[in-house]
Amino acid sequence: MRNQVIVAATAAVFASAAHAQSSVTLYGIISEGISYISNSNGHSTFRMESGVTSSSRWGFKGVEDLGGGLKAVFQLENGFDINSGAAAQRGALFGRRAFVGLSSDRFGTLIAGNDYDFIYDYVTFYTNTGQFGGDYSFHLGDDIDRLAGEQLHNAVRYESPVIAGFTAGAMYSFSNVAGSFAGTSTVPRAMSFGLKWSPNGSFNAPYSVGAAFTKMNGGQAAPGAGSIAAVALGSDSIYTAAVGAQATAGQFSFNAVYTYTNASDTPHGTVTVNAYEGGVTWRPSPMFLVGAGMAYIDQHKLGKYNITSWGADYHLSKRTDLFLVGTYQHAFAGAKYANNFVVVTPYSQSPANPYGAGASTTANQAVVQVGIRHAF
Repeated sequence: MRNQVIVAATAAVFASAAHAQSSVTLYGIISEGISYISNSNGHSTFRMESGVTSSSRWGFKGVEDLGGGLKAVFQLENGFDINSGAAAQRGALFGRRAFVGLSSDRFGTLIAGNDYDFIYDYVTFYTNTGQFGGDYSFHLGDDIDRLAGEQLHNAVRYESPVIAGFTAGAMYSFSNVAGSFAGTSTVPRAMSFGLKWSPNGSFNAPYSVGAAFTKMNGGQAAPGAGSIAAVALGSDSIYTAAVGAQATAGQFSFNAVYTYTNASDTPHGTVTVNAYEGGVTWRPSPMFLVGAGMAYIDQHKLGKYNITSWGADYHLSKRTDLFLVGTYQHAFAGAKYANNFVVVTPYSQSPANPYGAGASTTANQAVVQVGIRHAF
C-alpha cells in the first residue's frame, strides 16, 4: 500500500511538471450573415452564408517546452459551414491546418503536414478583405492569385525567427507519387517562399510589408488537389508573386497589394494576370471602423475586372462584432460576366465553363452581407 502511495505521488509530481511545461488551446471563429446577390445565374437572391468576413473554424494548437528554447508544436484546424454543419475544404476534418513540428527561439520553426502557403500568411492581411471587407472582394471566382487562402498538402515548411524586424520562410509540397516527383494532372507538387518586415516583426505595427511567391505544377484535373485557378484555366504550371503593405496615420490606415500570376500550358496558351488593389480604413474608436477600396484585375487575353468593396464593423465586445460588407464587380474588355469569389461555387470554373456556377449573366454583380461574428 505504501509503495502504491509513493508511485501515485511520484506520478502526480511528473504529471504536474509536464502540465506546467505544455499547453493545448481550443479556439475558433463563428461568422454568420444574410447576403443579397444582385445576379447569380440570372436571378437576384437572398441567402444565409457562413464565413464571409472570417471563415468559420475551430481548432486546437499546442506547445510542449522541451528545454533550451526548443518546443514541440502542433495545430489542427477545421473549417465548417455553420448553416449545414458540413466541413469545409471539401469535407476534410482538419482541412485548414494540420501539422506538427519543432520551434526554436534561436533557429526558427520547422513543421510538416497541411498548411497555407506564404501568400496567405504574409500578404492577404494587406487586402481589402483582410482590412475591412468580405471574401467577395478576393480576386474573381477562381482566386486567381491565391489571396483567399489555399493549402499545400504533404508539405514541409520552415520559418525563421524575427531578425531586425524581418521574418523569412520556405515551403515545399511533395506530390507523393512514385516516378512523378514534379506532380501529375491529378496530384500537384508546389513550393512557396515569403518575406515580411515591420518594426516589431508582426502585423501589429504602424507600418509593415510582406511579399511571397508560390508555384504549383500539376493538379489541374483534380478539384481540391491543385489550386482553384489551375483547375479553372486548365494550367499545368502556375505561379504567383505578391507584395502588400500597410501604413497607419492617426485614425486612418492605408493598404495596398500587387500580384502577378503566370499560368502556362492552358487552352489559351500562357495566361498572365496583373492585380492592383488599394484601400483606406478609418477607425474613430477601438470598437468601430469603416473602410473602402478598389481592385483592378487585368487578365489580358481573358478580359479585365474592376472590384469596388466597402465594409463597416462594430465590436460589441473584444470577441463579438456586427458587420456590414459589400462588393461590386464589373467585367469589361473581353470579360463577359462578373463572378465574385464565394458567390461562384469553388472549382466550378474550367476552360469549358470559364465563369463558373453562380456567375452573373451580365457584366455586373453586387453582393452585400450583414452579419455577426464571434471568436472564442
